[in-house]
Amino acid sequence: MGVFDKFKDQARDIKGKVEEKVDDVQGKRKSGELLDDLGRYLYADRTGRAVTGADTEIERIVAELKKLEEGGLKIVPD
Repeated sequence: MGVFDKFKDQARDIKGKVEEKVDDVQGKRKSGELLDDLGRYLYADRTGRAVTGADTEIERIVAELKKLEEGGLKIVPD
C-alpha cells in the first residue's frame, strides 16, 4: 500500500468520525427542541391553560423522541 492510499484511508476514517459527531450534535439539538416543546405543553396543562390539539402534538413529539432514542441518542438520564 502506498503513502497516497494510507492518506486516503485516514481521510475516510476522519470523514466518518466527523459525520458521526455532526449527527450526534444534530440529534442532541433536535431532542432539546422537542423536550422544550413537550415542557411547554405540560406547563400549559398543569397551569390550567391547556392548548387545543396538545394531545396530538405530545404524541408526535414523544414518537420523534423515541425514534432518536432508538437511533442511540440518550434522551433521559439514568
